[in-house]
Amino acid sequence: MKKSLLIYTAVSALSASTFVASACQMHANGFGAFAAYHKNSRYEAMMSQTENYPTVTLAKKAVVKVGSQSSQSVKITVPLSYYNVSLTVRGSDDIELQSASNLKLSAVSDNYDLAFTSTKPGTHEITVTLNAVYEGSAFSTKQTLIVEAG
Repeated sequence: MKKSLLIYTAVSALSASTFVASACQMHANGFGAFAAYHKNSRYEAMMSQTENYPTVTLAKKAVVKVGSQSSQSVKITVPLSYYNVSLTVRGSDDIELQSASNLKLSAVSDNYDLAFTSTKPGTHEITVTLNAVYEGSAFSTKQTLIVEAG
């Protein structure tokens, strides 16, 4: 009885240490050869790739008063590896833009103040498009601001 208990304990201890060792190899912070296959490692790699693209960030919706000037902040992020960067702003028919609508940019991380006036009540759109070139290939991204004028 004592011999079988001793063998059972030894086998259990070896099994537990094997499980712990294989679990450590699956961690994404460099434990062993399998670290690259850990699900968190793949997620972090994917997220770091998206940070290398130019981005335009602005509010999704703005509620404004007809005839009064309004403004929205547009955050622009362009990595240094992109060139021939331009920003184009277009408004629907009843939107008057007070800000520059065509800008040439260098690689930046900056804010652009988008100033506009709505001439009629209703729902309108302002589209901000960022164009750039990366290693000879064109890149474009756009964001749209919905303007509710009343």
